[in-house]
Amino acid sequence: MAFSATTVKPVVPVPPNASVGNDMAPSVLSVLILSLYAAKKGSKSFRKMKRQLTWNVLKYKAQSLFSKRAEGISNRTLLYILLGVLFLILLALSPYAALAVAVILLILLLAGVI
Repeated sequence: MAFSATTVKPVVPVPPNASVGNDMAPSVLSVLILSLYAAKKGSKSFRKMKRQLTWNVLKYKAQSLFSKRAEGISNRTLLYILLGVLFLILLALSPYAALAVAVILLILLLAGVI
């Protein structure tokens, strides 16, 4: 006769995560406030405000992409990424030109210029 053992683990309820990270909430709220305000204005001024809001959102998004808070990526890494993208584009357009660029980049990389 074989012995058998079972273990019973108590069930611990997992608390729901309250902060999900909703990045769109401020944008949606500002559009809602803008639309409520624009309900009192005419359609021409509403379109003007929408254009200004869109321009400001794009401007702030571009500023956040190029801000200094991303200290982890060096200029050298960005250069390698851009050169890789250039190589892939050239590979699709002209494989011989891509091969020539790859050879030149390899020589420059091994020479320590890049």
